[in-house]
Amino acid sequence: MKGPAQYGEVDAAAIQAECTMPNPDEALECYLSIARSIAGPTEYEQVLANFAEGLRSLIPHDHLDIVLLHPSGIQICYEAGLRTAWSKTHNPYISTDRSPIRALLRGEVPHILTQDAWVDPVFHFEGSDSKPIFDANLHSRIIVPLRVQGEITGSLAISSHRIGAYTEPLVVIAQGAADLVSAYLFALERGKEARVAAVAESEARGRENALRVGALRLTEGMERERQRLGMDLHDQTLADLARIKRRVSRLSEQDSVPNTEIDDLEQALDNCLSDVRGIVEDMKPGVLQLFGFSEAVEAHFQRCLTHYRREIETTVADRSDGAVDTLSDTIRTALYRIVQEAINNALKHGDADKIAVEISQTGGRLFVSVEDDGPGIHLDQSAQPSGLANICTRAELISATVEIGRAPALGGARVELSLACP
Repeated sequence: MKGPAQYGEVDAAAIQAECTMPNPDEALECYLSIARSIAGPTEYEQVLANFAEGLRSLIPHDHLDIVLLHPSGIQICYEAGLRTAWSKTHNPYISTDRSPIRALLRGEVPHILTQDAWVDPVFHFEGSDSKPIFDANLHSRIIVPLRVQGEITGSLAISSHRIGAYTEPLVVIAQGAADLVSAYLFALERGKEARVAAVAESEARGRENALRVGALRLTEGMERERQRLGMDLHDQTLADLARIKRRVSRLSEQDSVPNTEIDDLEQALDNCLSDVRGIVEDMKPGVLQLFGFSEAVEAHFQRCLTHYRREIETTVADRSDGAVDTLSDTIRTALYRIVQEAINNALKHGDADKIAVEISQTGGRLFVSVEDDGPGIHLDQSAQPSGLANICTRAELISATVEIGRAPALGGARVELSLACP
């Protein structure tokens, strides 16, 4: 085995060039490019390949890998460029206890930056799965955590064949890229788990039921969920990042920049991060599971209203004595998604000042309605808005009926869902 000294001294000018921090325009343009490239694919390998290629202009590298944590203390590795035993084995799941970066995955350190992983004791301990570091000639390494809702879900590792190729400032760039991709990877992972769970449930119910559940949940449900996530990233987050980039470009032409402008940019970036967190919460509605349907709708209102500078009056009235929370998790989650979609439509397209959600129970049926005081909905049967199409499709999946029309009380749009009580 070759020792690190046999690779020779690294040229000082080359190190300086590789460690140069990008200016704000370059960083934002790179992040925008990365976001566009990962918003469409649903396969880990393609997402990671696009991500690695986009990041290369900011942090040159010879190897990039993503580690995702799984329950029971195991993890799985996906690699871009060079392939090592970390991902090529028949069973790529390994114990986190054997991981060379276990300290980061456990939250014991905020990041790992090494000038030479061959001799750094952080990566080498009794039982460590560090052999690929030597096999792939990985010396300089930056490893930062992937986080979703404040919890570590994995790591991003960027490596170079050079010794001393990376410096501390590049860790900030790497962490920004990790924050950008973590939500999308989390969504893909939840989708993968949902598909596995749906298949298992279908097999348990038999072939006939498998066709029904598999076709509805996997084909329509997961595809529409993926499209919705892509649309949220494209229509909201990417548009906001593009506006921030234009502002930074204008400011870069000025001799001095007022502190108020910098504060505004920081607030805009905070809003973008909040949007991404909201997308993650949409993929995994934790409030719904912990506190129930009405509280989850209230929480969704609160997240939405943080982006509006005007006052919007919202109400959630449950006149069914908590009947929604007696439904199965699948149906309750579908109802929550429909209400989310209706609220989003009222805010984005209805220009509403008042939005009311009401849950009631009459004659053996459960009713959930969303009303607003906007201009109402004028449906053209030849071109139904995508949000309303999503509502109708979700309702069909749970054998519910939907009525869309004018709200009798508020005068705007009304979306009412009806389904049989259990």
